[in-house]
Amino acid sequence: MTTPPSTTSTWPSELARFLALQRRDQIIWLSRLIHLISMYARDTYEVGTDDVVHPANLRRFNELIHRVASLQRSVAESSPGRPPEALFAMVEEQLASLGVDSSHLLDSLQ
Repeated sequence: MTTPPSTTSTWPSELARFLALQRRDQIIWLSRLIHLISMYARDTYEVGTDDVVHPANLRRFNELIHRVASLQRSVAESSPGRPPEALFAMVEEQLASLGVDSSHLLDSLQ
């Protein structure tokens, strides 16, 4: 059996795909991104305890979730907010600095 070639997305290609989505689908896409970011944030604490082992990273993940949720709210309310282009650039930069493999995350958003 042959494995198909990887069609790994990039943040710019995902932004173009996001902008082409209907409003409802953009809201769903942002919900999925929030969920995935929260999953990565789990690495900041010790499983099975209340101990946070990487508090600075936890705060950064929390800020990312806040920013994505803000865009989600703007899309849902059809109100102006931070442009998606700015958010995508910030998310890409922050995830990279947190050591998150964006290719896996972006594949999960497909």
